[in-house]
Amino acid sequence: MFCRRFVAQLRPHADWNVVFVAMASPDEAEEFRTRMRSPHRFVCDPEARLYEQFGLARGTTKQMFSGRVFAAGVVATLEGHRVGRPIGDPWRMPGVFVLAPEDGEVVWAHRSRDASDNPPVSEIGRALQG
Repeated sequence: MFCRRFVAQLRPHADWNVVFVAMASPDEAEEFRTRMRSPHRFVCDPEARLYEQFGLARGTTKQMFSGRVFAAGVVATLEGHRVGRPIGDPWRMPGVFVLAPEDGEVVWAHRSRDASDNPPVSEIGRALQG
């Protein structure tokens, strides 16, 4: 549900060069992108190799099921985001990275503290500007 919420939050920013990494097949990723009405691209990484390269480990029980995650789940549910059928490893922690267009160097990173910890969209916008 947190992935769905995050994709929806970024939907209004179609002009941003956003690429989502999905632990899915190309068909599954495209079906999800279409259902979510996302204007952004998806890269398929069913083996989670990019997650590993960016230092995104598997979460602990506390990172997946804490009170903070539960509270964020209530908010996401009230916004209309539901838990779906997991594709890939649902225990893999999320993250957001801004890469320099010249060389792909990571110039900004947010490695989530728990399953619900996505950065504010405004923070991503600032990172993209600068």
